Amino acid sequence: MEHKIENMICRNCKKDFIIESDDFGFYEKVGVNAPLSCPDCRAQLRLSFRNERTFYKRKCDKCGKDSVSMYSQSKHFAVYCYDCWFGDDWGGEDFGLDYNPEVPFFEQFKKLWQSVPKASLIYMRSPGSDYTNISADNKNCYFIVESSNNEDSIHSYWIQECRDVVDTSFASKCELTYESDDCYNSYKLLYSKGCHDCATSYFLTDCKGCTDCIGCINLRNKSNYIFNETYSKEEYEQIKKDLEINTFSGVKNFREKYEDFLKKQPRKFAEIFQAVNSTGSYMKNVKNCKSCFHCYEAEDNKYGVHIWRNAKDTMDCDTAGRNVSLIYNSINAGIDNSNLICDALCWTCSNVSYSMYCFNSNNCFGCVGLRKKNYCILNKQYGKEEYENILNKIKSELKQKGEYGEFFSKDLSCFGYNETPANEQFPLSKEEALKQGFKWEDTERGTYNKETKKIEDMPESFPEVDFDATKEIYVCVSCSKNYKVIPNELLFYKKLDIPLPRLCPDCRHYRRIESRGPNKLWHRSCMKEGCSNEFETSYAPDRPEIVYCERCYQQEVA
Repeated sequence: MEHKIENMICRNCKKDFIIESDDFGFYEKVGVNAPLSCPDCRAQLRLSFRNERTFYKRKCDKCGKDSVSMYSQSKHFAVYCYDCWFGDDWGGEDFGLDYNPEVPFFEQFKKLWQSVPKASLIYMRSPGSDYTNISADNKNCYFIVESSNNEDSIHSYWIQECRDVVDTSFASKCELTYESDDCYNSYKLLYSKGCHDCATSYFLTDCKGCTDCIGCINLRNKSNYIFNETYSKEEYEQIKKDLEINTFSGVKNFREKYEDFLKKQPRKFAEIFQAVNSTGSYMKNVKNCKSCFHCYEAEDNKYGVHIWRNAKDTMDCDTAGRNVSLIYNSINAGIDNSNLICDALCWTCSNVSYSMYCFNSNNCFGCVGLRKKNYCILNKQYGKEEYENILNKIKSELKQKGEYGEFFSKDLSCFGYNETPANEQFPLSKEEALKQGFKWEDTERGTYNKETKKIEDMPESFPEVDFDATKEIYVCVSCSKNYKVIPNELLFYKKLDIPLPRLCPDCRHYRRIESRGPNKLWHRSCMKEGCSNEFETSYAPDRPEIVYCERCYQQEVA
């Protein structure tokens, strides 16, 4: 059936949005109604169901031991520590409900959702990595989130197949990187962004194949460059020494000069590399991906963020990757998933819909906290024929109400809006969030006024650290929250000759996230004089950067 573009009004924000003709084909393929909300509101709702890095101390409701949890004590449901939740002496099926056709389905689901214990943190197959969340297959990592297949990495977000990195975000196959974002296949790269195949460099932006460079942008296969100017090896080493970028003041002063330098340099309209018929930003090796952000090694996806490593045929997803296909309106659908609709954090599943925290399960609908189960509805197991009969009745009910394909309602989120990445992408005040139907968490996080090392007593460089830095408590110069340095982190700073940080891990993370800009596109024209090319870009019209089209940009890169 051929469809035409349809103009819609979002039921949530009341803004106009468009459903394109090929979108209807996908909706028919997965069997859902067309959405009633715009892409932004759909993403905002999904993100309000994920707490990535707001942690609390909480006792396990099963064994009684203290654990680190993404659920505060104000959450009045059972929370198990990792070992208990993944233990074999209980299962989500213990809380199974009989489906009642006389009661609206989501009322029954809410009852189940409230009764099944939640895991304090979610991670799998990760030895020596107890303080990680929404992650898998890591080794000896600390406080990394949304990450997999990494080793010896600390305080990082959305890293894949990295080794020995700290304060790094959206990176793949990097080693010994620090304070860097969106970098690939790089080694000993510090304070950099959007770089591929670079090594032993500082403060690079959109560079490829560069080594021993400082403060550069748009370079290709260069060495011994500073501020895009070439030097001999001897000159380069002397200037590097004079810059003192191994000291806190040296880094601070150079960062300010570098930011001024960047303002005068042209930027490509989007960080896209080897992308075919695709729109968005932070994309690499993709094909037919539209309105996607941080997307690599993926094909045929739309309205997605973190779509990666052989993700195919997905729409409206936040994090879908490691061999997944046919995923719709879900969050954290990773690791060998197929045919998922409106799920939250379900891994290695197939034919699963309207479910949360299910693993290695198939043919489940409206389930919570199941592992290795099949043919379940509301956590109760059925034979195949009875399962399909009940499932068809539920789908008919939801389709008649126009609900099938709509994500869970806001009241089913476990989290306050201010605990979730929704507040990073779509910031709201407490009053605004509550007015819109979201929750809010008032529990104070972190500690304050417990510092044992004052800011004025912090050493300028690592060689000046003449105390046991792992036993001190520091204070963040931005938010005043206390933080510590763990032993492996200290070894990393020593290895790379990096000064101790003055910002807490949260503020360092937020600084990197803010530098990426929103996951949103604007229609703009090339700013190169005489060029009339137009494009979709994540640079808003009021941003100060000089933005070029692909052709004009390629003429500028060295």
